Amino acid sequence: MKLYHSSTVVVEHPDLKHSRDYLDFGKGFYLTSLKEQAIRYAERFLLRGQTAFLNKYEIEENFPNNG
Repeated sequence: MKLYHSSTVVVEHPDLKHSRDYLDFGKGFYLTSLKEQAIRYAERFLLRGQTAFLNKYEIEENFPNNG
């Protein structure tokens, strides 16, 4: 599965300790599977004169079978 995160920096190793406390859905590292959504969010950084990076992560989908 491919997941995306827009940021003003490259995030090679995500961690929660650098997350802000009061985000829309609480503290966390937000990801989306929708590349277009991540691009639109990155464009917001560019409009503010900041740099923008589209970080992409590949996650294996090997979940244990509980049934």
